[in-house]
This record gives sequence, C-alpha cells and structure tokens, in this order.
Amino acid sequence: MQKITLFFLSLIKIIFAQEGIGVINNNLYVSMDVGAKSISFQENKKGILFLAVKRILLIFFLFLSGIFYTQKWSPEQIDRLQNKIGSQYIQKGRIHDGIEQTKKSIELSEEINYTKGKARGYIHMVNFLHSLGKYNEEQLYLQKAEALYNTFEDDPALLSAFFAAYGKNYQELGLIAKSNESFDKALQEAVKIKDKQRKRKRLHYIYGCKAINFGLIEYNDSMYYYIHKAYKILPRVVEATNLTSYFLENKKNPDSAKFYLDEAEGLLKNSTETFDFLVFNYMSGQYYESIKNYNKALEFYEKSLALSIKMNRPKNMMKNYKEIAEIYNLQNNLYKANEYLKKYTKIRDSFEKGNLIALQTSGKKIIDDEKKQIQDSNKKWYYIITGLFSGITILIVLRCFGYYNKIQKKDLLLKESTTTIWQKDLQVKVLEQKVNETFDEIIQLAKENHPEFWGRFQEVYPDFRSKILSINPTLKVSELVLSAYIYLGFNTKDIANYTFKAVQTIKNNKYNLRKRLNIPAQEDIVVWIRNKTDKEINI
Repeated sequence: MQKITLFFLSLIKIIFAQEGIGVINNNLYVSMDVGAKSISFQENKKGILFLAVKRILLIFFLFLSGIFYTQKWSPEQIDRLQNKIGSQYIQKGRIHDGIEQTKKSIELSEEINYTKGKARGYIHMVNFLHSLGKYNEEQLYLQKAEALYNTFEDDPALLSAFFAAYGKNYQELGLIAKSNESFDKALQEAVKIKDKQRKRKRLHYIYGCKAINFGLIEYNDSMYYYIHKAYKILPRVVEATNLTSYFLENKKNPDSAKFYLDEAEGLLKNSTETFDFLVFNYMSGQYYESIKNYNKALEFYEKSLALSIKMNRPKNMMKNYKEIAEIYNLQNNLYKANEYLKKYTKIRDSFEKGNLIALQTSGKKIIDDEKKQIQDSNKKWYYIITGLFSGITILIVLRCFGYYNKIQKKDLLLKESTTTIWQKDLQVKVLEQKVNETFDEIIQLAKENHPEFWGRFQEVYPDFRSKILSINPTLKVSELVLSAYIYLGFNTKDIANYTFKAVQTIKNNKYNLRKRLNIPAQEDIVVWIRNKTDKEINI
C-alpha cells in the first residue's frame, strides 16, 4: 500500500511542480507567492480550465492516497467481499479473475490476521481449481485450510464447506468411501446453519454430490433417493437433468426421461445460471442420441460445448468432445470424429496425469490420518500404562529404599525390559488384527453388495484399479467391480447370489471380461488377475 502512496505523491510532484505544490517527507504542501504570481481575471479561458483540472486531479489523488495508505479492511468487509466471490465468476467463465480476487481476500485477511477469512479464501481457491480440474493443486489449499481447522470449528457454514470440498476432491479421484465420509460430515454441519437460505443451498449441494457418488458405484436406488432429496429442497435444472439421465441410462425409459427433460426446460426459463444451460443442452444431446436423432443431438452437444468453453470447464468440454466424436462416428464422418476424439484425448490425458499425482497425495494423507488415529489411541494407552507402572515403581522404591535398594534397581530394569517386549507384542497383535479385520470388512461389504464396497476395496488395494486399467483403459466400473469379486476368490454362484443376478448373467459377464482383458482360454481367471495385480499391491 505504501508503494501506491509514493507513486501518487511522485505523480503530484510532476503535475504540480509549476504551481508551487510539492511533497516534503511524503507530506503535501502548497505554496503560493501572491506577489510573484497572481491570477488575472483576464487570463485565457484555456489556462483557467487547465488549472482547474489539475487541482481536481490533486484532490482525487490525495483522496486515493489517503485510502490506500491508511485503510485496513475489517472482518465484516472481507466477509462481504468473499460472499461476492464464487458462482458469479464461475458462471461467467472468469475463473482466473475469481482466483485473483480470492488471493486478494486472503492477503487482506493476513494483514489483520483474520483466520476465518484466510480459511474461507482457501476453500474458494479449492472450488475454482476444482472447476479447472487441478485436483492436485486444490489439495494444497485444502491442507492450508485444514491447518486452520481449530479456528473455524465453531462455524458450521464454513466447516460444512470445508468437508464438502474434501468430498468433491475424493469424488473426482474415485475414492468414493472417503468422499461419502466427508459429505456426511458436511451434512452434519450443514443442518446447524442458522441462515435458512444458505442451509437449503448447502443441503441441496451435498445431496446432489452424494447422488453422484452412488451413481459412480452403480447403486442406483440410493442415487435416485438423493437426487429426489436435492430436488425436493431446491428444484433446479441440474437435478431434473440428473433424473433424465437416471431414466435414460438405468431404467431405459425414454418417456420418463423426456418428462424430466421437459421439466428441466421449464425450470430453465427462470434460470440465469450458465451452468444450467450447459447441463440442459448436454442432457438433451444424450436424449436425442438415445432415440437416434443424431443431427439434433449434435446440435445440443455443440451448444453445451460452447458453454463449457465459455465457463472454462475442461471436464465438461471433455465429455462433449467425446459425445460429438461418437455422433460423427455413427454418421461415418471419420475425419470429424477423429478431430474431436483428439481433443477429448488431450484433455483426458491431462486429467489422468493430474489425477495420478493427486491420488498419490490423497493416498498419503489417508494413510497419515489413519496413522495419526492409531498413534493418538496408542498414546492414551501409553499414558495409562506408564502412569500405573510409575505409581507401582514409586511405591516399591519407597518401601524398599533402604536395604533392598540394589535389588530394586535390578527388578526395575527387568520390568522395563518385560514391558517393552509386551508392548511390542501388543503392537504386532493389533496390526495383525487390523489386517484381518480389514479383509473381513471387504468380504462382508462384497457379500452385502454394499455401495461402499468398490471405494473401500480401492483404499485397501490402491494399485488394483490402475493395474487392471493399464491392460484395458476402457473397462467400465461394473467390470472393475466384477474383477474385484474374482480377485477376492468368489465363484460364479457366490457373485450371482451376492449381487442379486442370475448365474448365467455372471457367466456371461466373466466371459466378456476375459475377452476385454485378453485372458487365454486355458488360464484360470482368478490366478490370472491375481498374477497381474499382486506384483505391486501392498495390503
């Protein structure tokens, strides 16, 4: 701020040097020698106008200088500034402008040591970076916000935003169990928000995110449940298009899909959010592609793509590039199909590279969190055991201080050694029990066909998904889940029983999986999958 002040004062020196106006020690002074220089009423009009303009500029620069030099923002002013930052920049595609404004709000918060302002600024940065698909960078700001956790744990609105940000990050990285865990925490805090309008928006957002999670693991009933909860709280275009997708993809019911698409179009009339138009056009493209009206589908996909570019949303751009490529392929326009496929592949590769780094960071954080929990638990036992042991030791020392002093020292050394061995044995047993419990948990989730099975399986076997996808990157989630069941040793009948499908269906799925993974007919599929994935998997 001082640099800006000096700049204005220097400018004043240049402009007003001829008028007896100057700056001494950064203080403005005005000197007018009436005898030496007087202003005549017959002076040229242009000269008078020029003098007036210069003096107006003087007042203006003095005003700005005073503001920049003396003003420090209050927490309330920073809050108002941050409340304006967010959706308005994302909707207009001015994400980089939003990032710059957020950085300024963080700097202003740092000047007055306003920790909540800093934390809120970090969460804003996370949301902007998430829109750009920079999941690794957003983790850095999540960690900065987490470092200030104890300063805003009494603020449910900020706390729910923090947990929701973590939930979205885990969601994009495919860590669905951790994502749901974070969204559940966000939900617990959201219901405490006093502002009813803010509470509705936050609950609506969290329910929508949980619906996406259950959709990713193909637990369709739960997905439908959470979409409806979000839609009931706040009917919006996004939920209407999600319901369109549900009936289109899961129920294969184009009539119901069209009903909700029309609902979305009706809601669109009262919407000013660019993202609503983006998702409506994309889902319209999906609908018309499903009924083989490819020209109309292409028209909607191109509108959605244009809005994705305008909003600077690479993930939505990628989805539209893929769909447009498929349409051109269906129309036998291979040149255009290849053109859009290249665009899709370029963004996808960029995402995968960033996701790999982010996954490594997330994996380390998850492990560190679990270690911290174990260490905290161990510390409690350590203090209890140490306290008891110290009490007993002091009592023995007091009673045997005299004649038995030498014997007491030997006994103490023996007891310390015994305790150390006992503690190590206890730690080994705890670790062994943890491994067994983790495996039993995975088996139980598989038997229950639990929606969190696939997410939890990836946490326990972090390299499994990448190893399988390195063989065939186009595998669907359902095929990856089937691979996980096979890896765990379940036979066809068991898989059919646990997933509520016919045995013949599972046989067909396993046969298709063999073809997709190029497994030789003479190879046992269980042995083959384990050989391909066990090399780098550490349980």
